[in-house]
Amino acid sequence: MYLTPEQIEEIKKSIEVQRQEILEKLNQRHDEDYEPEVRGDEADIANSEGIVQTMERLQSRDMRLLKKLDEAGRWVDEEGFGYCESCGEEIGFKRLLARPAARQCIECKQNEEQRERGYFHPRPRKPRKITRREEE
Repeated sequence: MYLTPEQIEEIKKSIEVQRQEILEKLNQRHDEDYEPEVRGDEADIANSEGIVQTMERLQSRDMRLLKKLDEAGRWVDEEGFGYCESCGEEIGFKRLLARPAARQCIECKQNEEQRERGYFHPRPRKPRKITRREEE
């Protein structure tokens, strides 16, 4: 594994910090319990419904991210942690620290997003440096 034990611990801390932030946001939204307008003119009612839909989307997004962070918390101790599921290359410590749930390197993720949007133009991969250990 290319990540040091210290880096793994930093990633675990990052997972926990991100989890706590999401849980706080979820609790805050739950406590606010926004009630849509039922009276007023059409614009007020439409605006109120838009706010409710946005809050529901944010709630759903945060729940999905929380699930991914939980999965990352389990994955961090496995052998394949930190390697791209698409190409097998290292994802990179900085990317994992910022987004511990990342399962792809930045290049593969960008290519996947382009495919989803319908304008895929693959980037040429940089040649991988072979380490002395691999030469043997």
